[in-house]
Amino acid sequence: MATGPDRGSVALPGMSGRHCRSVAPWRGGLVALVAAFAMAACGGDEASSTGPAGVNTAKPSGSASPAAEETGLWPEDFVLTEGTATAGFTGAPEEPSDDSEDTEEDAVLDADFAECLGLSTEEFDAESEASADGLTFTGADGFSTIESSAEIVTGEQAERDRGLLTHPRTRDCMTELFEAQADRSEEEGVVVEAAPVEALPPPAGASAHYRLTMRASGPGGTVEVTTDMLFFIEGQVEVLVSYMNLGEAPQQDRLQQIADQIAEKLRDQQPRSIAGRPREGGPVIRALGPLNL
Repeated sequence: MATGPDRGSVALPGMSGRHCRSVAPWRGGLVALVAAFAMAACGGDEASSTGPAGVNTAKPSGSASPAAEETGLWPEDFVLTEGTATAGFTGAPEEPSDDSEDTEEDAVLDADFAECLGLSTEEFDAESEASADGLTFTGADGFSTIESSAEIVTGEQAERDRGLLTHPRTRDCMTELFEAQADRSEEEGVVVEAAPVEALPPPAGASAHYRLTMRASGPGGTVEVTTDMLFFIEGQVEVLVSYMNLGEAPQQDRLQQIADQIAEKLRDQQPRSIAGRPREGGPVIRALGPLNL
């Protein structure tokens, strides 16, 4: 097994210079949980940008105007922050990098996921009002990470996304894409296996809980990566927390502590002036289309 992995990544056995990225926080809508499969697309660094106060956000949408005095919610208020849930972990903003390749890959994953669910790419697209990424919390082993992302969405999108989380085909479609990504990650002398995605009972306060497990075996040994994804929807706020571990799945106590912190924040939604509130730019935001399957 490779030693001294980069924060948020691990060198797979036999894969010289290649890394298996941690699950990236969603970049728009719960359907962008497809971006979680980037963990199986080994190679390159995870893209993000560094925002103020240690929170990764997109660039401001423009200068203030009289209309900017309107009040609303800020996604930064709902990401995971230091506390009991992150005990033993160190938080830091993700280093910025060129996300052009990741954006192109995400578009392909979105199209594949939409097709699996029986949706068109047009039905799959929507925009959020604002989004933000939290700090990346890294464990003492240098690999285990906890990441979070939050979005302010329309009421219609929130309703669609609730439907996605409980849709009977979501888990199977996630598994199909996850396994395909794992197959494409294989190199000579290395075998990558992806277990079926698990839909687990969520800890109290969370809306859904999915678990992804991947194993890579090669000349250097075997690496098993487990990623737990907790989804939250309250009103027009959506939050994703991903917890990646090397080896066995995390203890339920840790997942519950994470859920407790996020759920408490979601119960205490305090609108304030949205002057200067960032909006995610770049590619269109991905979200769920009608679930008329």
